[in-house]
Amino acid sequence: MNLKAEYDFVNIRISEIPASLTLALCLASSAAYSQQTVENSPDSEASLATSGPDSGNSVSTPASATASATASATASVIISRDAVVIAGDTLSSIAARELGKAGYAPQLAEFNSLVTTAPLIPGNIIRIPIHVPPRGEFAQVVFAKGHVTASRSGAALTQANNTQDSTFELNRDSEVHSGDRIFTGTDGYVSIEFSSGSVVNMQPGTEAILSRLNCLPGDDSCVIEIETFKGKVTSNVERREDQPVDFRISTPYASAAVRGTVFDIDASDELLVGVTEGSVDIETEDVSVGLPTGYGSVVAEGEPPSPPIALLPAPVLKRVPVRIAPEDIVTWWPFSDAQTYNAQVATDEAGNETLASFQTDSTQIAFDTLDAGDYYLQMRGIDQNGLKGFRSNTPITIADIDSTLTPVVTAITRQGSEFLVQVQNPPVEATGFEIQIADNESFEDPLSVDVNETGSAVFRLNSDRVFSRARILITPQIVSAFGDISSSDD
Repeated sequence: MNLKAEYDFVNIRISEIPASLTLALCLASSAAYSQQTVENSPDSEASLATSGPDSGNSVSTPASATASATASATASVIISRDAVVIAGDTLSSIAARELGKAGYAPQLAEFNSLVTTAPLIPGNIIRIPIHVPPRGEFAQVVFAKGHVTASRSGAALTQANNTQDSTFELNRDSEVHSGDRIFTGTDGYVSIEFSSGSVVNMQPGTEAILSRLNCLPGDDSCVIEIETFKGKVTSNVERREDQPVDFRISTPYASAAVRGTVFDIDASDELLVGVTEGSVDIETEDVSVGLPTGYGSVVAEGEPPSPPIALLPAPVLKRVPVRIAPEDIVTWWPFSDAQTYNAQVATDEAGNETLASFQTDSTQIAFDTLDAGDYYLQMRGIDQNGLKGFRSNTPITIADIDSTLTPVVTAITRQGSEFLVQVQNPPVEATGFEIQIADNESFEDPLSVDVNETGSAVFRLNSDRVFSRARILITPQIVSAFGDISSSDD
């Protein structure tokens, strides 16, 4: 069927038929039109059923104008998605909700062969064109590590000015357009920032699509929707002043409408949602559960969301060494309700640049695989439901051990209630020393201090017997191994 025949079918006086039939006819004609390739010559014309607010007369519009505009925006094929009309909807409210700006109501009306003021019936469908008008809007990768790729096809190619389907690696500063599908490998981490300042962090084994993005500063609202098929996503949602945010993550199990800022989603075997700041509404077909700060929910396939579940508090760290070399550990106080613990190491305090993630059922962890440097350690307890609790955030320094350095030994001299610890025969290459003292030989909770090249320090401990050890500092992040342990009884 050519364009002229298609639109002649609905070239009737809209005012002469019931509103419900008008809407059905217009949507039917528009849906058929959206599925065909524009092949008309510039001289062909088609009758478009339109009507002014006060007139029932149909008017004719050259098909070449409509076809050329459509072709330039969507590579000669109109692409759309459906929106269900709810009670009280107008084309302006739908344009604001679905496209981010009520001012797109005239384009939405034209796309659906309606007038802007047409009454809408709840339950009917309004077709939403993906590119009305082309906006050139995109999100940007602010951090990527490991294997992270994206695939782009269809309308996303047009928006990004590409001409063929493509799969490409995501790196820092890469653009992410609406319709892009993102994959993180088993070692992949990626953080994507939107123009509003919102950031989405995807962890290893995640697959997701940026399905909607209408969040420019001039939009009536900031609309961001991400469809997550599997994996783990953490989001920090920011908002501009006087611009409402409609941030939604949908999964195979349910969707999460974000009313606040910081939350986690795990869409692996079931949907796990935890809110550590703000609020989130979890929605299935029949049930909606609101989650305030400090609560989470579990959604099994085909089941409604669980009632809100209180999240675990942030772990309290017991021991954090001044610097953490391969022989050192970080410890924390246990939670009786924690099944396991999660530790993430990032280069930034917000946790957007995550380098590694560890899971353990003990209350201690070592870092043997990270390069020397300054980092942030985020610790969280995980309950029996799999929900992550609040996070503690602690700066740490990772150090490398220089195996060419000969470890040093210490001697302890008691001076009343104080203990003088001295490095024996300090080497000339040392710029300083880290000296530790403890009341137990396992050094479970030692006192630690950095001293200069003289290698001595005085400690006051309420103990009859103490132990000490030391290591050489070349720089704060290059050290020797600890030497032999000395005792005050030696």
